[in-house]
Amino acid sequence: MQRNIARSRAAVLDGGRGLDLIVSDSNEIQIALAPYEFRSSTSTSRGHTGFGDWAFMRLKQRLASSPEDQDDYVVTAWLQIQAPTGIAAFTNGSWTFQPTLAFGKGWGPVDIQGTITGVIPTANVAVLGRQIQSNTALQYHVGRLFWPELEMNWTYYPDGQRAGLNQVFFTPGLTIGRFHLSDATSFTTGFGYQIAVAPQYRAKPLTPSYGNAVLYSARVNF
Repeated sequence: MQRNIARSRAAVLDGGRGLDLIVSDSNEIQIALAPYEFRSSTSTSRGHTGFGDWAFMRLKQRLASSPEDQDDYVVTAWLQIQAPTGIAAFTNGSWTFQPTLAFGKGWGPVDIQGTITGVIPTANVAVLGRQIQSNTALQYHVGRLFWPELEMNWTYYPDGQRAGLNQVFFTPGLTIGRFHLSDATSFTTGFGYQIAVAPQYRAKPLTPSYGNAVLYSARVNF
């Protein structure tokens, strides 16, 4: 659930996961579900409920890796494609492409994971703007199941209505798992609290895009 400084709230049943197809030793195709969103009303707007824009496909290529008992790292590239399928209140009206470079490195119970992404809309660029995004998470493995973490999300807008602005969020969180449900399935869950730390609030264009968010995830792996 997200909350902005104007005190409106938005909840998203995230479509980030779906069917993962392993098509070769180093290639994967991910087909996601569409997100369903709930937005509460404020003094200046009414609430809305419906589907958001659909990041329906991600094509992944593993570039390099080493197992945990050796150098313990991975480097991956992917391309995500998002279609403007959301209702009028939730769509950005543009196909969007997101090329990403991701990495992970472990040192015993400590690991770091990160991504750097370009967000490239094909329309409405003057409003949406292109974006450069990075995400970095530090995790520490406690016992068999617990992974406390601190995550930072940074976005830079080189053009569009937020041209020249940076946006930063910090998220303390905890991942719990994996719980083995059977020989072939396992369950992982996690939660966090995301806080906008920069820039100072500005109403037009709304930046940061929201004030804080409660994050929850659950995953069953087959």
